[in-house]
Amino acid sequence: MGVISTVIVLVLAWKEVSDTFDDTLEEGARLVLALGEGISAAGLPARGRDEDAQPTLRLDYQIISREGAVIRRGEDAPKRPFVDPGRRDDRFYDVRVSGKRWRVYVRKHDSLGFSVQIGQEWEDRTDLIVDMLESLAWPLIGLWILLGMVNWWLIRRLVTPFERMAREMETKSPTDLSPLAYDGNAREVHTVVIALNRLLSRLAQALEGERRFTADAAHELRTPLAALASRIQLVQRRLSTEGAQSVAADLQRLREDVTRTTALVENLLQLARLDPQSADALVSEKIDARALLDDVVRACASGAAIKNITVSVHCHVSTIVGNRDALLTALRNLVDNGINYGRAGGKVDITAECVNGTIRLIVRDDGDGVSEADRQRLTQRFFRVLGSGVQGSGLGLSIVARVAELHHAELQFGSGLGGRGLGVVLVLPARPACQDAKASGG
Repeated sequence: MGVISTVIVLVLAWKEVSDTFDDTLEEGARLVLALGEGISAAGLPARGRDEDAQPTLRLDYQIISREGAVIRRGEDAPKRPFVDPGRRDDRFYDVRVSGKRWRVYVRKHDSLGFSVQIGQEWEDRTDLIVDMLESLAWPLIGLWILLGMVNWWLIRRLVTPFERMAREMETKSPTDLSPLAYDGNAREVHTVVIALNRLLSRLAQALEGERRFTADAAHELRTPLAALASRIQLVQRRLSTEGAQSVAADLQRLREDVTRTTALVENLLQLARLDPQSADALVSEKIDARALLDDVVRACASGAAIKNITVSVHCHVSTIVGNRDALLTALRNLVDNGINYGRAGGKVDITAECVNGTIRLIVRDDGDGVSEADRQRLTQRFFRVLGSGVQGSGLGLSIVARVAELHHAELQFGSGLGGRGLGVVLVLPARPACQDAKASGG
């Protein structure tokens, strides 16, 4: 800012001084013109120069005849006209004569026909500006030094609270996510401290969630793994005592335990993939709604066939905007829950419809349903409804809730088919306009 201000001041000073010099040239031309009206053979005296004098405003004149000859001139004025006589209009000229640059003003006498040319060397102008700058140099240097010291002091004063905060953060251990202290004096640090404390709070919640999840997962895996170990020991004893024919039932139960453990691990992996995801970073695309629902039905067909459950699809929209893999995982979990907790020979309906500018994906079954109190806890990880008699990991609806969160969607629970069972509604924001399609069943 100091350099820019200095340049601006110099430009303005140069312009003002040049305008003043030009006014002096013009006034000198008028004076010489007035004196030249009585010109005679003696002419005007030539102006001498005092070499010992201090630099002043030195002007050199020429009186030019009607024919263009120099009648009289100053001592330092060139012998030929500053300006070509053919350009003797009343105006200023920048010319180079005898290797020197001159600023010249030309004025013509209307009645007598002669003209006056008043010139000043550009070097004289520059010398005066340089003399002025030399007189201002030390005050400017002093002001710049003062400005630098004031800036240094202010910056150090403003940075000190940040340095204190940095030292406090360096002393924290990796497990210490407590808020940073703020004494209320440094207002410029307040917003930074608030933002950092919010970040530390979110990190603490995330780490607490990871610890809780790890503990719950370890607890849930311990039971099926212990059952597998005991089942294998039992099979080994029966093989040694009774032979291979008598262990078929034990092997079937062992297979079921392995299947349940595999499903639990798959659900844990799905949650591990979804948890770090950010809603803003989620890749979304236009999805063929009917094809998505058909893929869900095919993925759940084997489980539905075991319990002789009919899965029907009612699609009233053509496209859905979202992440296809995540939505497929969520719908597959909902349909699997409907099959597992539904009655044998029952039905599970999947519906996609547009309601009030939103797309609703609905999965309903006709099983025993869930009480109102238990519905509030369905999305908690590892929560299972007691007394259902169905083996599960308690993670399916947690995965669905996470998918809904990533899509800025709402998860609702209600009654199922015919007032029985459970109905789960995933309400997605319809970013493009809802496009109705003919209802279809299957």
